[in-house]
Amino acid sequence: MMEFADTLYLDGCVYTADAARSYAQALAVRDGKVLATGSSDAMRRYCGPATRLVDLAGRLLLPAFIDAHVHPMQGQQILGDFDLSGLDEPAAIAARIRDCAAATAPGDWVYLGGANLAAFGDYPSRQVLDAILPDRALLLAGYDVHSGCLNSAGLLRAGLSGASQDPPGGIIERNAAGEPNGVLHEEALYQVFRLVPQLSPAGYPAALAKAQRMAHGYGIAGWFDAWLDEPMIQAYWQAQQQGELKVYMSAGMVAQPGQPAGEQIERFLGWQRRYQRDNLRLHTVKIFIDGVPESKTAALLAPYQGSEELGMTLWTQEQLDYIALLADRAGFDLHFHTLGDRAVRMALDALQHAQRHNPVRERRAQLAHVQLIDPADYGRFHQLGAIASVQCLWTAGTPAQLQQFGELFGAERLARNYPFRSLRNAGAMLAGGSDWSVSSMNPLQIIETGVTHLPPGASDGEPWNPHERLDVQTLLEAHTVNAAWALRFDDCAGSLQPGKDASFSILDRNPLCYPVNRFSQARVVLTYFRGEEVYRCADGAPAGTAGCRVTE
Repeated sequence: MMEFADTLYLDGCVYTADAARSYAQALAVRDGKVLATGSSDAMRRYCGPATRLVDLAGRLLLPAFIDAHVHPMQGQQILGDFDLSGLDEPAAIAARIRDCAAATAPGDWVYLGGANLAAFGDYPSRQVLDAILPDRALLLAGYDVHSGCLNSAGLLRAGLSGASQDPPGGIIERNAAGEPNGVLHEEALYQVFRLVPQLSPAGYPAALAKAQRMAHGYGIAGWFDAWLDEPMIQAYWQAQQQGELKVYMSAGMVAQPGQPAGEQIERFLGWQRRYQRDNLRLHTVKIFIDGVPESKTAALLAPYQGSEELGMTLWTQEQLDYIALLADRAGFDLHFHTLGDRAVRMALDALQHAQRHNPVRERRAQLAHVQLIDPADYGRFHQLGAIASVQCLWTAGTPAQLQQFGELFGAERLARNYPFRSLRNAGAMLAGGSDWSVSSMNPLQIIETGVTHLPPGASDGEPWNPHERLDVQTLLEAHTVNAAWALRFDDCAGSLQPGKDASFSILDRNPLCYPVNRFSQARVVLTYFRGEEVYRCADGAPAGTAGCRVTE
């Protein structure tokens, strides 16, 4: 007996992302599932008396994007109500700090996120911040969320003094007298986060709802939340119980180097038993190995240019091998934070260790960010089945960033930054992510930048490391089918194949028909999660275009 579709989407460009990475003209949906794809003529056989017809009019319909590395809930809180993103002048930052102080209740922390701390030259010391706000506890969080700065009142409020010890995995910068100068890195910053009410668990439900709305507007219906503790997982679980979690959510449960490895794995197994269900999945242990180059905390094989500094590692190789093997034997996937080439090698060595001692296992380990990799390690990704979680928006460095990275790495290593094409050519799978709130969550901007190595919309300029540019098809795969596979949602999402969920987005045009530097000008008109409309552009379609024509 013929199954009729609830809805037929006809006369468009449908990227199926199936095994052949093929394109079709039409999509048939029934009961929230993909019924079939094919030509418009062929799909009309599924048209019944109650079938709804949607004329795509040539627009692109594609699987809902999956963000393979993002901080949705935490990002909403960290940016805060006085987001400093995009402000690159100290005077503008100072003005926003004073506005925030005026709007913050007396006695509360004055907190701002998204800061370009390098706008001050050196990261701003307590004396610099005291000149802006002398009498209120002030914390600025850097846009990369690896460094932050306190004024003197903030240091006092946080209980930091010359007697304070660096926490495991953190750095408290000090002046010549040994007193904290206000600049904090890694775990030293995160300990202060726990003191700031604006970042407390009470705000998690609202932050999650806001993050989900933003993601749907970008055509995103799934993500890997790359930094979670139990209260954050509980916020996801509560949303799911209330029928409000309308994304595929994979949790990154963060392992701490200063805690017993076995106890942590047992705790993660407990969380998995309590909270994992359906589209909320807890199968990944997140491990930070190093920091970021800007603060010289990314771990390098050779010293930073003009110094003897090799950066910071949060684990010894022995410790990393041990917890990686424990997690692997418990059935967890691994997701490593790896910016520097030494961190990448440590992660690959840990995977090799796990493979040697637990050979019968289907793994989907990811190495995130991979800014610098020794060429000798490119092929090891494929050999070990390691997935490169890439953030292609970072491949269009600003002049200031290129100067900074050049001074940190030297010319030879600068030319090897973000070697995503080299990884792909060596057989590695690429999974696309944004790392929002560090950079935009918009996958259309990310895809365009990964192809051009220029800022979105740029038509001229000198691309950074053009030999590492990718093509649109590779990046579409990275942000749909590959990301779904990496997060183990390939059973239901990432491609439009019969039986899978009807989770997809429709753009206002087919950007594949335009020059690539106009790719990000496309906008999402509609987003569906399991056949349910979860986003519609406010006026039904962006200004200047007709909406998809619907016939009941």
